[in-house]
Amino acid sequence: MVVKINSGNKIYLSDKDMTNGIHPHHDKVSNKMLSLLPERHKIGEGIFVLNDFELSSIPQNERSLIKPFYTSEELFKYYANKNNKEWIIYTDSSFKDISKINAFPKIKQHLDNFVNVITSDNKPYGLHRARDSKFFVGEKIMSLRKCSNCPTFTYTDFDCFVGAMYYIIKPAYINLKYLTGLLNSKLVAYWLKKQGKMQGN
Repeated sequence: MVVKINSGNKIYLSDKDMTNGIHPHHDKVSNKMLSLLPERHKIGEGIFVLNDFELSSIPQNERSLIKPFYTSEELFKYYANKNNKEWIIYTDSSFKDISKINAFPKIKQHLDNFVNVITSDNKPYGLHRARDSKFFVGEKIMSLRKCSNCPTFTYTDFDCFVGAMYYIIKPAYINLKYLTGLLNSKLVAYWLKKQGKMQGN
């Protein structure tokens, strides 16, 4: 069956058509971090990923660095809920030059609170792996790396930044709604089970 599927393949994706999601290092405060932080901090507090309340402390003139962040709570098989609950401070490797953050004093102040736990290669102000922003805007397919029962591919056509639990597929030469349907099919689920590397179920 796998040979038959492979023989009918007319769609080819290259490495340039996809990427892994963002690696913040770190998104939120974990239990392990508490001993390295002042007592006022708590588990789940945003570092690079903020909730609506945490976002409210960032002034509008600094929000060019803030991007809508999505998780499996908003991204489902085939479709997505556009109403995100979280936001990411999207700082790329250029922020390894720490003078660049000076134009964003409130964001700098926020990240300075977590300097002892940020392990990014671009610390303290840059994400560990930001990825090219072109993958997060416009039409694209989000692929959840670990799925409970079957492969989960999500079509989105709005700005949608995601973490490393996702892969992003964005070829320019294929109808992405069609490709989403194909990738979510039982045929591709069978092929992935036989040919892919299983993670979880």
